[in-house]
Amino acid sequence: MRILVFGPSGQLGSDFAAVLARAGEECIPAPRSIVDVADASAVAALIAERKPDAVVNCTAFHDVAVCEEKPELAMAVNADSVEAMARACKTIGAKFMTLSTDYVFDGKKPEGYTEDDAAHPLNKYGESKLAGERRALAANPKTFVVRTQSLFGVTGPRGKGLNFVDLMIKLSKEKPELKVDQCRMAPTSTMSLAENMLALLRSDQYGLYHMSCDGATTWAEFARRILERTGSKVPVIPVSNDFYPRKFVRPENTYLVNAKLRARGLDRMPHWDSALGDYLRVKGYAT
Repeated sequence: MRILVFGPSGQLGSDFAAVLARAGEECIPAPRSIVDVADASAVAALIAERKPDAVVNCTAFHDVAVCEEKPELAMAVNADSVEAMARACKTIGAKFMTLSTDYVFDGKKPEGYTEDDAAHPLNKYGESKLAGERRALAANPKTFVVRTQSLFGVTGPRGKGLNFVDLMIKLSKEKPELKVDQCRMAPTSTMSLAENMLALLRSDQYGLYHMSCDGATTWAEFARRILERTGSKVPVIPVSNDFYPRKFVRPENTYLVNAKLRARGLDRMPHWDSALGDYLRVKGYAT
């Protein structure tokens, strides 16, 4: 397949581009230097010009606090352009895949969320991503929406500093203890995510999917495991979920269950602890 990738140099996009290269697929990169993803007409024009077999959107306006301040920009990137991509793909008969988030949920369900659970976002970021999901699915029947969460990858998140793993390792060398909250989720490796995305893209099983690593944990438990695996003796102190002030409402329990992938034999996501071990080896940390 000829696959046009928006955001090919980001935390997820770089791993996805590498997966395509190893698999012998042709990657058509669409970085920010070529197209502004906030410009819906520009992204549609690029798709029409390149005529790929599939388009994968790895971009997002994901600074949740700034989304509260700039909801119009959040909608432009996370919904308007996503819909434009889906429509442009339909015009040329191409598949479309876009990434979404666990923040479409309110986090009030005690167990994990499946694709059948009703979405109820608590902040502007979640609202914009949910709008993008729904509009893409309505615009093109050959659409995959992939909800994921709590990503960590070698490249690191654009515009957000270090990913959580690297941040905990850095802070463990600077502080006598780490205070970490207890929101519940599944830490997800972009290396594993990228491989499972390609497996799904190669199918014709279109629709909405959850795709996160297996196993629910908390940020405090995740931090403790990171330090254990890297040999650090710095203690992790669990704190309340409102310990660090934020400018947005944050859902507290958003573990995603990959129910549809499992039902269709397409779930290739490892347990988060196994994915963490692979990541630490790739980064050269002691394990």
